[in-house]
Amino acid sequence: MQLPRFTAVRKGFTLVEILIATAILAALAAGMWEASAYAKAKGLKNTANSQIQLLETSLNAYRADSGGTLPFGRGDEYSSHVLYKALYCDNDNNGEPDEQDGAMMMPYCPSMVVIKNKKEAEQEEGIPAVRAKLTTKEGGKRISGKFFIIMDPWGKPYRYRLGYDVEDERGKTGPGMNPDFDIFSLGPDGLGDGKTNDGDNEDNISNVRSWK
Repeated sequence: MQLPRFTAVRKGFTLVEILIATAILAALAAGMWEASAYAKAKGLKNTANSQIQLLETSLNAYRADSGGTLPFGRGDEYSSHVLYKALYCDNDNNGEPDEQDGAMMMPYCPSMVVIKNKKEAEQEEGIPAVRAKLTTKEGGKRISGKFFIIMDPWGKPYRYRLGYDVEDERGKTGPGMNPDFDIFSLGPDGLGDGKTNDGDNEDNISNVRSWK
């Protein structure tokens, strides 16, 4: 009597098959991560461009009210505070617009939002202004303290330079690339030209800027 033959049933996957499937899944995950990172980076740059346009429009309104003069800025970190004071009408650095004739002044940039906690900036709509520790020189003296700055989407201060064809209240022109003024961000790397953070960064392609 001949015994019946049984066909062996294959169970599970071989090690080679598992390795191939793992490699495919890893490649798909990497591709999705790169696409997500690219979309986020592009979104931040678009946000910076939109904010710079709003700041430009606001500063032009300030210029019209001030008889054609603009505040002096050299493009360093402190220049962000100079821009903030002009556009938020906060010369005493208390986070509130100043008063004039018994009434609070209206900021030139209504999209600006003063935020006391820097960590909350990403949760706020508008252009965030936060306190930051800065050092500058005024009248030959070194000044350090906490000043409000206008923050870009990467958590760094927007920079401002007075143009070469416009005078400040002292009759001094600036080092800007544009004849009137420059407003710019150092971009995602925050390094400027890679050598200095003093505003000499017009050649860095990662910057988001108000000139071509």
